Amino acid sequence: MQMQNRCKLGFTLIEVMVVIIIMGLLAGIAVPIALGAIERSRENIDRLKIFYLRDALNRALVENEDALFNSAFVTSGDKAAGNLSKLKTKLASEAGVDLFVIEMRPDLPTNVQNNHPSINSGSEMSKLVGSGGTWYDALKESGFVGVADILNARNNGGNLTKDGDTYYAFSYKSGSSTYYRTYPKEPMFISRELNNGKSSGLDGITSQGGNNTNYRLTMNFQWNGMDEHSRTVEVALVPAGGKMMTKGGTGGALLTEHGVCFSTYGPKGCADYKY
Repeated sequence: MQMQNRCKLGFTLIEVMVVIIIMGLLAGIAVPIALGAIERSRENIDRLKIFYLRDALNRALVENEDALFNSAFVTSGDKAAGNLSKLKTKLASEAGVDLFVIEMRPDLPTNVQNNHPSINSGSEMSKLVGSGGTWYDALKESGFVGVADILNARNNGGNLTKDGDTYYAFSYKSGSSTYYRTYPKEPMFISRELNNGKSSGLDGITSQGGNNTNYRLTMNFQWNGMDEHSRTVEVALVPAGGKMMTKGGTGGALLTEHGVCFSTYGPKGCADYKY
């Protein structure tokens, strides 16, 4: 009889509540860790694209050591010689060549710009892309298909097509001025940080003029070690005021909240990153 009574015993309400509380605590710890691991994986996938871009350019340099200088921007027109000099200077500089801008904000698709006053005012380096050649082909080859066509359109009188073959564009007014947002049909990146920025609202921005809605990075290129004779380039996503690599051997490329460094130099390329 005693054995039968013991078999009928169940859990008390207090025991059930304790188990539920423990499970809730474990879920509160495990879920953020799991989500963080997923996001880090996405960032690493995004990071691969800058390596693909670097490798595409370096393959071109293997075939022709002057491959980076075959753009019409530095070979044609009255300003060609000056443009070539600027390109060579930037390739050997700490900041590097700022080829294009990506602009992120939580409420809109990532925007591609040729330049912007808050990060590379007046830069014409995006004109290197043109409608063909090494820079254009490298972007296409490494998955930045729409980017190449957006830059070409923006640099040719802003002749943007609302629904182009590889990108979308839409206009909006701010005061008396008309601006465009342009983004590839094939998304450039899949991680939250490279689509929305560091946090919703981007309230932590301190390096872009007090701006707390739009966060911008430039896609930069530099001779490996700033040495022209290396004939190989490195690539990085760099925030306003950042350096790709300094003479001291460290750079200020994007470092994500999950510790992923967006520089082909590796961890030293992000050692000086400031958000």
